[in-house]
Amino acid sequence: MKQRIAKAAGVFAMLFFLGYVVFWRWMVCRIYAGPGETLIVSAKFGQENPDPDTQRVVPEGTKGVQRDVRGEGRHFFSPIGTSVDRQKSIVEIKPEEIGLVESMSGRSLGAGQFLADEGFKGIHRKVLTPGKWRLNPVSHRVTSMAATIIRPGHVGCVTALSGEYPPEGKLAEPGQRGIQKNVLQAGIYFLNPREYKVEPVEIGYRQLTLENVSFPSKDGFTIHLDITVVWGLQPKDVPIIINRFGNVEALIDKIIRPQVESICRLEGSKYGAKDFIEGTTREQFQTTFTDQLEREAESRNIDVLIGLVRDIHVPFELREPIQKSKIAAEEQLTKEEQRKTQIIQNELEELRAEVEKGVREVGAETEKFVAEVRANGEKKVATIRGEKEVAVAEVMKQVAQLEAERQRILGKAEADVIEMVQRAEADRFQKNVAAMGNPEAYANYIFATRLPDDLRIFLRYSGPGTFWTDLPGGMKSLEEAAARKLLEKMEREAKEKSRKP
Repeated sequence: MKQRIAKAAGVFAMLFFLGYVVFWRWMVCRIYAGPGETLIVSAKFGQENPDPDTQRVVPEGTKGVQRDVRGEGRHFFSPIGTSVDRQKSIVEIKPEEIGLVESMSGRSLGAGQFLADEGFKGIHRKVLTPGKWRLNPVSHRVTSMAATIIRPGHVGCVTALSGEYPPEGKLAEPGQRGIQKNVLQAGIYFLNPREYKVEPVEIGYRQLTLENVSFPSKDGFTIHLDITVVWGLQPKDVPIIINRFGNVEALIDKIIRPQVESICRLEGSKYGAKDFIEGTTREQFQTTFTDQLEREAESRNIDVLIGLVRDIHVPFELREPIQKSKIAAEEQLTKEEQRKTQIIQNELEELRAEVEKGVREVGAETEKFVAEVRANGEKKVATIRGEKEVAVAEVMKQVAQLEAERQRILGKAEADVIEMVQRAEADRFQKNVAAMGNPEAYANYIFATRLPDDLRIFLRYSGPGTFWTDLPGGMKSLEEAAARKLLEKMEREAKEKSRKP
């Protein structure tokens, strides 16, 4: 009985596995999302959506379009309780761009709010940075926009469009609404354009040329000037300037141009029209104008490098007689200088003649002096040459004597060497003879040493009365006899040494 129950349970399990896992789960419920595809899931059963007008997507367990989407890969959904929509909804944000996200599902914003956080409907505060993003297209809409780019040589003046207002007269700190105290340096910034407004402002020095700036002189003439102002802004002063004037163009129209005209009127009216023709007065006006313009600009956070007065236009009816008188004076000065020049040229000619005369005299004296020096030199050379020949002869004599002495010494040394060699040979011969005992033994020794190395002599003893009877008894070879005589000699020498006291 138990075996039948176990067998039935096994069959049931197998059928369940084949039916549920293989057929239902794997073949009916399986959905595959390919690359770049997004699965939007809708639940047919669950809790009812409490606010279908605002909540376009719902969390898991609630009936309706699900908030979470599915990406690439294999997923399993029951067709009874869910429906799946397949879409190509990958959002790609390119470099130097941002994605502005608008949520179409969530709670409504409060009064005065225009940026939404997670769970609220509206433009999201947080933007999408470059990359690929997978969002639910039912609840979100993305708009690509250019990122904030601050080029080199510029800073970004930031105006926050949300937050609490700063104290009156103060720039905004981070988190406050208004022009921010800190600027953006050169770079790329991913800022929400609905939250921040950024105005690029050029920093460093720039040139402004103002033409035909007019003012009355002290004597009632109208003077016209062409002025070039080299000015610039420091990064830390940009927010102050923008807060005070709105933009750089307004700064030029409201500060620089009016200040230039005002300084020209106030300072220029202190001089007569004739003074502007004189170089010294023009330089003084230039210095005063630059100093005052720098002070006025510095009080308004503007850095003026120089205010250059390029040209001054004086009325022609006043300039013409002055110019003519100046030209006449210059012509008179020119004539006077020409007269002085002619006098100097005459004096120069006289001096040139004197110089030429002196040169000729010096040349003659120089030639005479050179001849005397040459004669004295030749005399000294001949004397030195004679003395040198005598000295050379004396040296050669000494050299000959030294050579003769050297030959004598070498000859005596060679004779001494021959004598010493011969004496050494004689001594060696005498010692060798003494060592052998007598001349006959030494001659035998010399004879033996000169025999060939491969010479072998075999002696045979043939009995009494023959040539070999001189061999000691029992000796059958010359080698044995020589060894016997050597032993006898050693014994005799030992006995002689023992007898000596």
